[in-house]
Amino acid sequence: MRLGPTAFYGMLLSDFVLAAEGFHEMHEMQERQHWERARWSAAMAMQPHAKKGARIKPTDLCKFPWDAKPNKQVNQVLHNMLKKKADESKARKS
Repeated sequence: MRLGPTAFYGMLLSDFVLAAEGFHEMHEMQERQHWERARWSAAMAMQPHAKKGARIKPTDLCKFPWDAKPNKQVNQVLHNMLKKKADESKARKS
Protein backbone atom coordinates (compact mmCIF):
# COMPACT_ATOMS: atom_id res chain seq x y z
CA MET A 1 0.00 0.00 0.00
CA ARG A 2 3.08 2.20 0.09
CA LEU A 3 2.39 3.70 3.48
CA GLY A 4 5.27 5.20 5.35
CA PRO A 5 5.70 4.40 9.05
CA THR A 6 4.39 7.81 10.09
CA ALA A 7 1.24 7.47 7.97
CA PHE A 8 0.69 3.89 9.08
CA TYR A 9 1.01 4.53 12.81
CA GLY A 10 -1.07 7.69 12.53
CA MET A 11 -4.07 5.77 11.21
CA LEU A 12 -7.03 4.44 13.08
CA LEU A 13 -8.03 0.85 12.35
CA SER A 14 -11.03 2.07 10.34
CA ASP A 15 -8.73 4.32 8.28
CA PHE A 16 -6.43 1.39 7.59
CA VAL A 17 -9.36 -0.80 6.52
CA LEU A 18 -10.53 1.90 4.10
CA ALA A 19 -7.00 2.31 2.72
CA ALA A 20 -6.66 -1.46 2.27
CA GLU A 21 -10.02 -1.65 0.50
CA GLY A 22 -9.00 1.21 -1.78
CA PHE A 23 -5.67 -0.45 -2.55
CA HIS A 24 -7.44 -3.74 -3.32
CA GLU A 25 -9.91 -1.97 -5.60
CA MET A 26 -7.09 -0.20 -7.44
CA HIS A 27 -5.24 -3.49 -7.94
CA GLU A 28 -8.42 -5.17 -9.19
CA MET A 29 -9.04 -2.35 -11.69
CA GLN A 30 -5.49 -2.72 -13.01
CA GLU A 31 -6.05 -6.46 -13.48
CA ARG A 32 -9.30 -5.77 -15.32
CA GLN A 33 -7.52 -3.35 -17.63
CA HIS A 34 -4.88 -5.97 -18.45
CA TRP A 35 -7.55 -8.57 -19.24
CA GLU A 36 -9.55 -6.10 -21.34
CA ARG A 37 -6.43 -5.15 -23.28
CA ALA A 38 -5.56 -8.81 -23.93
CA ARG A 39 -9.12 -9.55 -25.10
CA TRP A 40 -9.09 -6.53 -27.42
CA SER A 41 -5.69 -7.48 -28.85
CA ALA A 42 -6.89 -11.03 -29.53
CA ALA A 43 -10.00 -9.74 -31.31
CA MET A 44 -7.94 -7.40 -33.49
CA ALA A 45 -5.47 -10.17 -34.32
CA MET A 46 -8.31 -12.48 -35.38
CA GLN A 47 -10.20 -9.86 -37.42
CA PRO A 48 -8.25 -10.33 -40.70
CA HIS A 49 -9.03 -14.06 -40.59
CA ALA A 50 -12.79 -13.65 -40.12
CA LYS A 51 -15.25 -14.21 -42.96
CA LYS A 52 -15.82 -11.25 -45.24
CA GLY A 53 -18.25 -8.80 -43.67
CA ALA A 54 -18.07 -10.47 -40.24
CA ARG A 55 -16.84 -8.46 -37.29
CA ILE A 56 -15.25 -10.06 -34.28
CA LYS A 57 -16.02 -8.15 -31.11
CA PRO A 58 -13.89 -8.60 -28.01
CA THR A 59 -16.97 -9.73 -26.09
CA ASP A 60 -17.50 -12.50 -28.67
CA LEU A 61 -14.22 -14.09 -27.63
CA CYS A 62 -14.85 -14.25 -23.90
CA LYS A 63 -17.06 -12.60 -21.32
CA PHE A 64 -15.81 -11.44 -17.98
CA PRO A 65 -17.88 -11.27 -14.79
CA TRP A 66 -17.67 -7.47 -14.81
CA ASP A 67 -19.21 -7.32 -18.31
CA ALA A 68 -22.65 -8.05 -16.88
CA LYS A 69 -24.76 -4.99 -16.25
CA PRO A 70 -24.97 -4.20 -12.54
CA ASN A 71 -28.19 -5.03 -10.80
CA LYS A 72 -30.19 -2.02 -9.57
CA GLN A 73 -30.63 -3.65 -6.17
CA VAL A 74 -26.86 -4.13 -5.82
CA ASN A 75 -26.31 -0.46 -6.65
CA GLN A 76 -28.79 0.54 -3.95
CA VAL A 77 -27.01 -1.65 -1.36
CA LEU A 78 -23.64 -0.11 -2.30
CA HIS A 79 -25.12 3.38 -2.10
CA ASN A 80 -26.48 2.68 1.39
CA MET A 81 -23.13 1.27 2.56
CA LEU A 82 -21.21 4.30 1.27
CA LYS A 83 -23.70 6.68 2.86
CA LYS A 84 -23.38 4.86 6.20
CA LYS A 85 -19.56 5.07 6.07
CA ALA A 86 -19.71 8.77 5.21
CA ASP A 87 -22.05 9.42 8.14
CA GLU A 88 -19.75 7.48 10.49
CA SER A 89 -16.78 9.50 9.27
CA LYS A 90 -18.62 12.78 9.85
CA ALA A 91 -19.62 11.66 13.35
CA ARG A 92 -15.98 10.83 14.21
CA LYS A 93 -14.76 14.23 13.06
CA SER A 94 -17.34 16.08 15.16
